[in-house]
This record gives sequence, structure tokens and C-alpha cells, in this order.
Amino acid sequence: MLIIESPIMEASGQLDYPSRNDELNRLLSAAVVSKSFCNMLLVNPEIAVVTGYQGESFTLGDEDRSWLFSMRSTSLVDFAANMVTYQQKLSQEFPVKLPLEPAHQLVRVN
Repeated sequence: MLIIESPIMEASGQLDYPSRNDELNRLLSAAVVSKSFCNMLLVNPEIAVVTGYQGESFTLGDEDRSWLFSMRSTSLVDFAANMVTYQQKLSQEFPVKLPLEPAHQLVRVN
């Protein structure tokens, strides 16, 4: 068997991606599928988070709660735009960390 060193890089481990984006995305998804939840989120986000949606609760960190409760959007489009801006700010503060290590490529010669 012939082993060749390859310049191909393989990702190992897990991405260091802020999981709190998942909770905010779940919140937005609930607002998309439910007009009543959307209205509650826009009018009183504190109650929307505490009440949850169809038995699902939202686990937001202090910073996310502070952002959500201080932001006042007039529509779902406005809310989504504000959320994207907020998440982009977070991604600059906490960049994704992807550890890379060389992957050895095996080549069989008959």
C-alpha cells in the first residue's frame, strides 16, 4: 500500500458557533408560522418568551434577552432585519473556530 501526503484539509471537532443563535432562530420561526405569536413578540416580547410557543420554551441568555426586550420592531420583516444585524455583530465578537488538521490520503496500488 502506498501512502501519499495530501494537501487536503479535513475538519475535525465541532464548530464553535454560538448556539444562542439557534434559540433566536426558533423564536423567529415561531413568529413566521403563527400570527398570534408574531403579534405577541412584536407587542410584548417578554410575554412571548415566557409563554413560549405550543409547549416549546425559549432559553435565551441575558444578553439576548436584553437585546430582545429593548428592541421594538413594527413588523416581522423589521424584527428579522434587526435580528440579522444583531447576529452579525455577535459573529464578529465570537468568530467561528474551525480546527483543521491534515488528512492522510491512502492510495492502493495493485
